[in-house]
Amino acid sequence: CSPLDRQALLARSPPPVLARMRLDPWAAARAVPDATPRRPLERVPLGASTTPETPEADLGTKHSKTPRDRDLALPARNPLSPRGCQGCQTINVTPPPPLSPALAPAPPPPPPPASCCLATPTVRPHDLAERGTSSSQRSVALPPCDEAPLERALHRLTLHEPCAALRVVIKPAAAGGGVEVAISPRMAEAGPAALVSSAHLARSALVYEEGGSSGHHYPGGSHPEQPARATALWAELCAEGLAGAALRVPARLATEDEICLVHERSHWRRLEEVVRLEASELRRWCEQQDSLYLNGAGSLTAARLACGSLLALTEEVMAGRARNGLAVVRPPGHHAERHRAMGFCVINSVAAAAAHARAALGARRVLVVDWDIHHGNGIQRAFEADPSVLYFSVHRLERGTFFPADVDVAGAEYAAEMSPSGVGKGVGEGTSVNVGWNTRGSASRPGDAEYLAVWDELLLPIATEFSPDLVIVAAGYDAAEGDPLGGCHVTPAGYHALTRRLMRLAGGRLVVALEGGYSISAT
Repeated sequence: CSPLDRQALLARSPPPVLARMRLDPWAAARAVPDATPRRPLERVPLGASTTPETPEADLGTKHSKTPRDRDLALPARNPLSPRGCQGCQTINVTPPPPLSPALAPAPPPPPPPASCCLATPTVRPHDLAERGTSSSQRSVALPPCDEAPLERALHRLTLHEPCAALRVVIKPAAAGGGVEVAISPRMAEAGPAALVSSAHLARSALVYEEGGSSGHHYPGGSHPEQPARATALWAELCAEGLAGAALRVPARLATEDEICLVHERSHWRRLEEVVRLEASELRRWCEQQDSLYLNGAGSLTAARLACGSLLALTEEVMAGRARNGLAVVRPPGHHAERHRAMGFCVINSVAAAAAHARAALGARRVLVVDWDIHHGNGIQRAFEADPSVLYFSVHRLERGTFFPADVDVAGAEYAAEMSPSGVGKGVGEGTSVNVGWNTRGSASRPGDAEYLAVWDELLLPIATEFSPDLVIVAAGYDAAEGDPLGGCHVTPAGYHALTRRLMRLAGGRLVVALEGGYSISAT
C-alpha cells in the first residue's frame, strides 16, 4: 500500500507488537532476560522458539573483556550451521529466528529484482575485499536499484573480517542511471575512531558551541552536572580526529515558539522571571524544585543553546545534508515536563527536536530511544497521547524507587509510568515502551549483553513495525562502566553495537543528543 494508506492503517490499527502491549504491557518485561548472576562462562543456547513466558537467549560470555560488535550480536547460534553453538559465535548478518507471534517482526519485503546486486549471491565479503585491496580507489557500476537496501547490504558485508579495512560509499553513476559503489582502503585507525565506520563518518555531523554551556554551573561549588561534561567530551572528539572529519553544524538559540512545541508558555515565562531573581531568592526557588539548580541568565542561555543546536542538527539530517549527527550539549532535558523543570533539566531538547521534525521537517513518525539510566518522564509525557512518536526507554526501575519515582510529589505516578505498564494514553496507547531494571541488592548489574538482548528481542522488532522516518537518541551515559550513579556495565564497544543497530532504521537518519552521564572519565 502507499505511504498514506499505510499511515492511515497504522492510525486505525496499531502494529501487532504494540497491540499486544496494550493488552498485556508486562509481556515486554517478560521477554527480556533478567540481569541475574551467572556461573562463570555459562552460556544459554537460543532455542528453536522463544516465548515471553520462557525467555531464552544466548547473552554471550559475561566476562569477556572488550567484545567487538559482531561478538555481541545475538543470536550466537547460526541456524544454518550444523555445528550449532558449540563455541561458535557468528555474525548476526541475517535476522534472528522468530521469538513468538507476539514479538515476531513484520514479514520481510519481497526480494528486489534480479538486476539489483541484493538479489544475487555474487557480492560476497571476499569479493568486496579483493576489489578494495589496492592503494587507489576502485568503483563498481551496478544496474539501477534502490540505494537504501543496497547500502544496508554493503554495510552488513563490511562487518566481515575481510572487509573490515574498506571504505564503501554509494553515489549515483555518471551515466546509465545506475549506481556506483566506490571502494577504497580505510585509513589506519586507533582508539575510539576504530569503532566508527568511515563511510558513515563522511556524512556525520557534530554540533557544539565552545563555551556555550559554561554559563550554566552550580553556584555553590562542585556538582555532577557541570560544564566539564561537554568540554571534556569535545576535547576527546578533537584528539581522536573525529571532530575534524565530520560536518560542523553551527549552534544556535532555540526560539520561544520552538521551545513551546513541548512546553507551556507559562513555563517559558517563569524561567525568564526566575533567572532575574537575586542569587539568594533564586537559590530558595530552586530548593523547592526536584533536583534543579539555576545560576541566572547564563543557565537559560545554555538551555536555549542546547535545544536550538539539537534542532539545527535535526534539520541537517532531515534535509539530507548529513546522514546522522551528535549534539554535544548541556544541560540535559529529558526530565523537563511541559510545565516545569526538574532533574537537572530545564528545556526538553529531545522532545522539542522530535516535535520540530514532525511539525516542520516532514517526518511522519519519530522514534525516540532513551538509554539514560533514568527514565525520561518529560519525553514520555510530551508524546504519551501521540501515536506518531514512539518512545522507548531502558532505565533502572528498582521497583519504583529510582528517580524520578523517588520524588516526594507524585512519586507513585512516576513509578507507574516508568514501569512496563506505562504504555501511553488514548490514541497514543502502545507507543510508550519501558524496560526497567530491578537490580538493587543483586551482585550483577546490566551490561552489554543485557542491553543488546533488549535491542535484538524487543526494540528492533517494534521499531521495524513502527517504521520511523527519524531516530533520536537521548544518550545519557550514566549506564556506562565506571559511572558511580548508574552502577551498570555498558562498555564503549557495547554503545557502539547499540548505535550501529539503530543506524539500520529510518534510512540511517539518526540524531544523538547528550543527556546524563556524570563520570567524565566513563563518558
